[in-house]
Amino acid sequence: MTSPEVHRRGPVRRPPAVFLVPAVLLLAALAVWPLVVLVRMSLSDVGPTNIVGDWPFVGLANYAEALGGAALWEAVGRTAIVTGVLLASNLVLGFWAASLLQVRGRLSSVVLSVMVFVWALPPIVSGSTWKFLLTDTGALNGLLGLVGLGPVGWLSSPAMALWSVSGVVAWAALPFSALVLRGGLLAIPTELLEAAALDGAGPWRTRFQVVLPLLRPTLWILAILTAVYAFKSFDFFYVMTRGGPGTSTRTLPVASYEEAFTTFDMSTGATLAVVSMLFVALLAVPYVRSVRAEEES
Repeated sequence: MTSPEVHRRGPVRRPPAVFLVPAVLLLAALAVWPLVVLVRMSLSDVGPTNIVGDWPFVGLANYAEALGGAALWEAVGRTAIVTGVLLASNLVLGFWAASLLQVRGRLSSVVLSVMVFVWALPPIVSGSTWKFLLTDTGALNGLLGLVGLGPVGWLSSPAMALWSVSGVVAWAALPFSALVLRGGLLAIPTELLEAAALDGAGPWRTRFQVVLPLLRPTLWILAILTAVYAFKSFDFFYVMTRGGPGTSTRTLPVASYEEAFTTFDMSTGATLAVVSMLFVALLAVPYVRSVRAEEES
């Protein structure tokens, strides 16, 4: 027979932190350890001959070489252009689309469904589709030919390729910004808009003096997320142009990939990846602060 004390004994209580151990271990194995290896590779001399063996330590020599060359800063400049295009699209066109979709109805539901579908498409699928449309003999040049215009080298011209791919990236990111801003618009109390209308404010004045100030935290967080997305955007550029023609679409992520897996200079590829990661980390700091401020308010 069991003792009565056994029946009176309650369940074993463990601190909540114990249940985080599996998640922490998984995160360390899949995220922290690869970052450690990446930083170690950027501080070493690694190539195809010693990728499996010992890595000679070279300190900051790889960073000095990368920062002293023009290729890195040209890639940073191209990435900045992509960031500018995405910011203009996500903030301006995203706000315009969110304003149109703010009214609930069947048409808005259909448009939102299409936007979610576009946003959920794998980049390799949408990128391949746009590559087919934007080639010199693609459908878009075919439409231009129907109206008497000559073909445009959307992807084959060094002057057009970066803008073309940036436009495709902005097209793919626009649904997310529109959905975020639509949620922010729907969260604004209707009493404020009615009070502004009673005070004689027109639609434009209400948008600029009432709606936009209330959306400022959402716009700020969306701008930071957009910049982070631009600095880590790789898939569309790889699928559509592979960094070409020449180096016209060689952004930071593309440059890191090419150095590591095309020229097999693992050290330089890791160095560019770390530099790109530092840009993302710098952009993540104001994002975290904004989220904390929003939670506290």
